[in-house]
Amino acid sequence: MNSSQYISDKMDDSDFDNNKMIYDHETNENAYNECFPQTTKKFNDTKRPQNSSLTEIMEQTSITLQTMSKEFNEMNDQNEKLRDENNKLKEDYDNLYREKLSIERNFSRAKDYYESRIKDLELNDQIEKLLSENNKLKEDNDNLLRENQNLKQNFAGAKLKLQQINETNPQKIQEQAEIIMSLQNQLSDKENNIRDLMQRNAKLKDEASKYQSALGEAMNVHLNNDDQNHSVQLKKDILELQRTLENYVTSLKPKIDININEVNILMKQYGCQKEIISENLDRPFIKGVLQRKVLQQIFEFIGNYRKYKEEEFSLESDIDSKARELLVLIKRFSETRVGTDEVSKVSAIKIRQQIYEILGNRGFSDIISSQNTHIHNFIYHSGQTLNEIMNQYRRINDVERKNEVEQLAPILVRDVLRIFWFRLIVQEPVPEIRFFENNTKINPDLMTGRWEDDDLDELCVDLCYFPLVGSDVDSDYKVITLAKVLPQPIQNQT
Repeated sequence: MNSSQYISDKMDDSDFDNNKMIYDHETNENAYNECFPQTTKKFNDTKRPQNSSLTEIMEQTSITLQTMSKEFNEMNDQNEKLRDENNKLKEDYDNLYREKLSIERNFSRAKDYYESRIKDLELNDQIEKLLSENNKLKEDNDNLLRENQNLKQNFAGAKLKLQQINETNPQKIQEQAEIIMSLQNQLSDKENNIRDLMQRNAKLKDEASKYQSALGEAMNVHLNNDDQNHSVQLKKDILELQRTLENYVTSLKPKIDININEVNILMKQYGCQKEIISENLDRPFIKGVLQRKVLQQIFEFIGNYRKYKEEEFSLESDIDSKARELLVLIKRFSETRVGTDEVSKVSAIKIRQQIYEILGNRGFSDIISSQNTHIHNFIYHSGQTLNEIMNQYRRINDVERKNEVEQLAPILVRDVLRIFWFRLIVQEPVPEIRFFENNTKINPDLMTGRWEDDDLDELCVDLCYFPLVGSDVDSDYKVITLAKVLPQPIQNQT
């Protein structure tokens, strides 16, 4: 039995006595008030202002506590905001640091490349001179070997004659000995010359090998495995772009209204056989249609952007235009000028890769002005326009969700431009992008979508909403990423 239980039991046992005591107390108090009314009134008058003062103090204390609680909550909210800002600044710092490392690597590669280019301009002539000198040394070496052989034969003949004369003519023996000594000295000199020539020949071969190696690097157009434009990394970035595109279009639920009439008009423009009705919303199909619309809208932005020239925000377009002019001139130069060097044949490829690698790294990044940095004008306006266009097809009613989605627009525009306009051109050969036409037979080697393998012969394309990226797609194709398509039965063709 605990203490509380014990107290309860005691109270039950003395219930009658307690009631009696309370009754006696009340009776005595009433009797006192009747006997001393003036004293009782004076006591109550004294007690009343004390109670009023305590009440005011308690009310003031309550107000103070409420104010302190509100200030504490505000300070807590401000602390959370500062923590978020600190995390954002840390993330921005990390991004800037990674971009700095990337820029330093690219600068080092470009520096090495152009230094090697300067040497390559004289490379072929030096190699030809070395080869010519090597051939001459080889010819001299062969002549010396023949002379050495003749000297050996002469020496053997002289030795034989010496032996014959040795017994008959001592004077002739002395003369022949001198001749033999002279021949031996000549032979020794020739052998020394041969060794010198062989050493020079080996040195020339080493130099020629180094020049050949440098020439091979100058003519190599393949990207290193750690290059961000290597096909493996490029594929990862395209797949990440597809995820960003899906997040921007959204899952179309919940709290999202779909403009069915506008979606159906868009589907007709793409030649789709399907029609959306409100009673049976095919959201996966609508998502594909809107993803195709987003991509094509950004491609239209590119066409409009090319019109701007000689502006701060049009540097990307200006560089692209000048690069294309330069590449055409280099190609024409290599085809219309006599020469045997191999570097000229690949110079256009190397220059193209260098220029568009730079554009792929920094293209449409924030612009540095005299006072600060700001978002690229074209990216900002394109993102705003894209949001306005997409709101015609789907309306997001949740304000917070709407803001999150619309903040993806400038990121999506920048990534599409960098990949499809710049980074694909770094590849050799340059891959193509292809939207498959409606009613094209399903080819799982080039397309991805939802279907069963047993049904492939009965399916064709109703809509291709993300293009195929690859080279030689009509023959011995090399696919970087598959096209994303929505299928339909072949018998539904009209």
